[in-house]
Amino acid sequence: MRFLRFSRGLWPLVWLASMSLAAAQSPRLEAAQRRMDEGHAAEALALLEEDRRDNGLTSHNAWDLLRLQADQGRHHEALQTLETMLRVGRAVPAAWLEAEARLAPLREDPRWQALVARAHQRDALERRLQGAAALETGYRASLPLVERLAGVSRLWMEAKNHFANFDLVPDLDWDALYLRTLERVQKTPDTLTYYGELMRMVAALNDGHSNVYPPEALWEALWARPALRTARIEDRVVITAVLDPALAKQGVRVGQQVLRVDGLAVETHVARRVLPTLSASTPQDRKHRAYGQSLLAGNLGQAVRLQLGDGTRTRHVRIPRVSVARAWELEERPAFAWRKLPGDIALVELNSFADDSAADAFMAAFDEIAQSRAIVFDVRHNGGGNSQVGYRILATLSDRPIASSRWWTRTQVSAWRAWGRAMPLEGGHHGDVLPDPKRHYRGALALLVGPGTYSAAEDFTAAFRSLGRGPVLGAATGGSTGQPLFFKLPGGGQARLCVKRDLLADGQEFVGRGIAPDQPVATTWSGWLAGRDEVLDAAVQALQEVAKP
Repeated sequence: MRFLRFSRGLWPLVWLASMSLAAAQSPRLEAAQRRMDEGHAAEALALLEEDRRDNGLTSHNAWDLLRLQADQGRHHEALQTLETMLRVGRAVPAAWLEAEARLAPLREDPRWQALVARAHQRDALERRLQGAAALETGYRASLPLVERLAGVSRLWMEAKNHFANFDLVPDLDWDALYLRTLERVQKTPDTLTYYGELMRMVAALNDGHSNVYPPEALWEALWARPALRTARIEDRVVITAVLDPALAKQGVRVGQQVLRVDGLAVETHVARRVLPTLSASTPQDRKHRAYGQSLLAGNLGQAVRLQLGDGTRTRHVRIPRVSVARAWELEERPAFAWRKLPGDIALVELNSFADDSAADAFMAAFDEIAQSRAIVFDVRHNGGGNSQVGYRILATLSDRPIASSRWWTRTQVSAWRAWGRAMPLEGGHHGDVLPDPKRHYRGALALLVGPGTYSAAEDFTAAFRSLGRGPVLGAATGGSTGQPLFFKLPGGGQARLCVKRDLLADGQEFVGRGIAPDQPVATTWSGWLAGRDEVLDAAVQALQEVAKP
């Protein structure tokens, strides 16, 4: 799951501001952001005030202007800025005002409480406009028809207004699918079947950051799975890990091919039972998910029947599923691990950016890792998290700012629609990754990626490419990142939709495509069977070539 990812100083609210995408990329505002990042608050404030004189108080200068005015002791001006923001619709969440450390000096002023009260009033209005409390009902085994129809309608409406990637599904008639789904959910006998229809609907968006999540009471009926890892390697679906020793007693082993699942040929099983409700952004993303975690997912109370083969004989087994929590526990890889390879090369595995663990562990081991002649970073199993975690690691690899990525999002300007004008895009640059002032690794680098490289790990990959200090090897990444918008659905479930499009620093698209490696390296059946990591081997060879005189 992708975490909220706001760059420092980025104002993430949707305001009724008639700003274009080009305007959001103002060099002056980018310069102000850099000066803030570097600790030069007075210089940043001067640039922001210059921008306000030229353009007025906008969605791109107001928040930082308010914070820096307060920080620099210009309290009266800061309160005037806040009053103007509230008066002209530049609404700021009251929680932000109450939590922002730089605004602490303003809280002693008698005007402060009245301004915060106005912000709370605005928040209440926003909740009425953006929320749907009457639809957010609790779980029941079967939902009334009106709630089922309302859930489909909310999913349709939110995507219609906010989904960022409709251009990537040009053949999708979202309105026609809405009508078909309305018809289908009228026939669903229970909440489990109903949520299956919602998942089928959102899967048509072909987006890995757009999903329907059933209520927790249904998780074990949908997502329990055996204590195994599986993958497709070339034209074979194979067991890549056995996570429960008891399965070995049934003759289940790493390397066996999965031939049939619950009586169906594995390809038929995937086509009929997995793909229809699977949200994915690219062919490689879909394949990775369908033949990985999703392949054997199902009801906790039902064992999965497998036909396995090893090239000489076949075996029929019934394998119990374990709970969702237990499956995650068994399958979870450590967020960070490292070891020395021959040739004085450090292999650093970054398997998750879900919290600060990977960056904290890397920093703790940095002095030892930095003694290596070269570092190979491996994010092939990193499903993402918070982009800032990866950026902390990248900051140790450069003595200059590293360009991260660009972005845009749709806006809704109602008057423009009434006038027949196209809706503007808001966006810009996420800001540079600034060098770590205490750590700088100067050795050779390489990065391993694949279809399991996802979301914030793709942001890491994009910034690594901008760094320009080593090759990216492996297969194209999953091709899905962005900011999801979460909202609740009837019956206790929720959905998310991708509402922000990210691009590489040079403006190249990778959502819906993946980031292509500099050096493609495929995992072959013969190589995997022999225990070789062909992608890692290629990286080591590339780094050895760099070391040659």
